[in-house]
Amino acid sequence: MPTSAHRWPLWPWLVLTVAGVVVTAVAAIVGTAASTDSDAEPAAPARVTVTATEFQTSTVTATVTVPPAPSTPATALLDGIHDVGVEVQEGIYQTTGPSGTNAGGCYWTRTDGNGGIIDNGVVTGPSTLTIHNDELVETAGCQPWQKVG
Repeated sequence: MPTSAHRWPLWPWLVLTVAGVVVTAVAAIVGTAASTDSDAEPAAPARVTVTATEFQTSTVTATVTVPPAPSTPATALLDGIHDVGVEVQEGIYQTTGPSGTNAGGCYWTRTDGNGGIIDNGVVTGPSTLTIHNDELVETAGCQPWQKVG
């Protein structure tokens, strides 16, 4: 009676092959995630070469003529710092609001001669401001302030 050779079942090989493919896929995914992780070490810095050139210095004298302050202080406030009583008249000033050049709106501040803040504010529409002699007034991002009183 002829004897047949023993054949191993096919299913264990199939299970091991599928398991190997799954393990390889998981390893590839984890490896990709680890390489894009923000905690990973940064790449080596690039090499930069800087060439410096030495220049000789010289002294230049320039004369600038500054116009004198107006004899009559102005009756309008534009953006900037103004000396009340010298550059602008004291009184009550009105604006139509922000000019759109300052993201925070129309800012104004009144300070004393030593730089101490007397009052300040931000307006988003028409507003009134009273200023006095010997103060500094600053505006930023405002339509022109016109004297009304």
